[in-house]
Amino acid sequence: MKKAMFKHILKLIKVQGEGNAWVFTELLIVFILLWWSVDMFLMQGVVALQPEGFSVENVCKVTLAARPATSPAYVRYEEGSDEMVKNYLRVIERLRTHPDVEAVTYCQPHSVPYNYANNSRMYWNDTISAANGLVYDVTPDYFRVFDIRTADGGSPEQLAAALADGWVVSRTLEEKLVGKGSLQGKRLALNKGDSTTYRVNGISAPVKKQGFDLLRPVAFMLLAEKDIYAFNEHDLALMQICFRLRPGIKGSSDYAASFKKEMKQSLTAGNFWLADVQYFPDIRRRFLENSMEVNMHRMSVAVNVFLLVNVFLAVIGAFWFRVNRRRGELGLRMAVGSTRRDIRLLVSGEGLLILTITAIPALLVCLNLAHADFLNTEVMKVTFGRLLVDSLLTWGILAGIIMLATWYPSRKASRLEPVEALHYE
Repeated sequence: MKKAMFKHILKLIKVQGEGNAWVFTELLIVFILLWWSVDMFLMQGVVALQPEGFSVENVCKVTLAARPATSPAYVRYEEGSDEMVKNYLRVIERLRTHPDVEAVTYCQPHSVPYNYANNSRMYWNDTISAANGLVYDVTPDYFRVFDIRTADGGSPEQLAAALADGWVVSRTLEEKLVGKGSLQGKRLALNKGDSTTYRVNGISAPVKKQGFDLLRPVAFMLLAEKDIYAFNEHDLALMQICFRLRPGIKGSSDYAASFKKEMKQSLTAGNFWLADVQYFPDIRRRFLENSMEVNMHRMSVAVNVFLLVNVFLAVIGAFWFRVNRRRGELGLRMAVGSTRRDIRLLVSGEGLLILTITAIPALLVCLNLAHADFLNTEVMKVTFGRLLVDSLLTWGILAGIIMLATWYPSRKASRLEPVEALHYE
């Protein structure tokens, strides 16, 4: 826009001050609402694009059931016998030796992704700092089954080896306890000042519990074979058994059904019997379809789209009406020598300048909202860069709407013949 045109538009806005007051007011409110909506969309996008930190592709879940004591086939063990646990471990071993299976893990129900079970503890770093995080009780093969890697991209085998005689913690828990420092080799306690501490032997990549979840602080603790000897039959049946297929074997729902049919007899021992085999991506899909986080995400998207549509209609209506009301003036400009391009530049430039002027007080309100903690800080801290992106996107969206709102009426006005323009005057 030329300097002379810029000065002329400023003079027009000043002359039409009272008439433009309602446009400034509407844009002020719309800018603030849209700015907040844009920030919410951006944070949801950041969460959705964050890697989950694990993979369930080519992973299946085995569900065991235990016969009730009332069943005629119920096996009764002698008091003090460990045969029940040995039968459970026989099932695991038979699964592990299947030619299609690469790795098998069993873990507590709260330790697998895509379920509502959670177990959390407070973790203390030398009584200086503490953070709440999830507890995952798992075997070393858990990292191989779910392809969880180290924070620096190392293999699951490194984490499996680290879990053998200590803890593995996620990078997210490490950040909460020591910021940009390292927990590698340090010791954590479960209670402040507790003399019993646990060495951190590995740092995993950040992990989620489910798709649209935030990255969660997690401590992986070893579930050793000796630990399950304290479990009863019901507890063992609730354990989550998962296995990863070897490379070259393509997992699917049909494969899981076929595997169940094939292993129905082999995965029966004592009172344990094979109840189901599920392909983990199917579990993921069903969980996300019904999860509160996904439903909240959908509702948020619907509300924001509704807001955006209303902003679109309100701004278009205001500027369309404003340009149509000035058709006589614009046509007269044509009559005294303005080109059609000059008319379009004048109208669109006036709209953009009104938006830019309105953005100044609107941004002051927005910055105060950010200062008052109205923005989500769980996903990302409120930084200058975040506020700048929010502001530029908001201005850009409104600028695009204004350009669209002024294009057609200004084009129509620029095609007025001088005689018709004088008629409007």
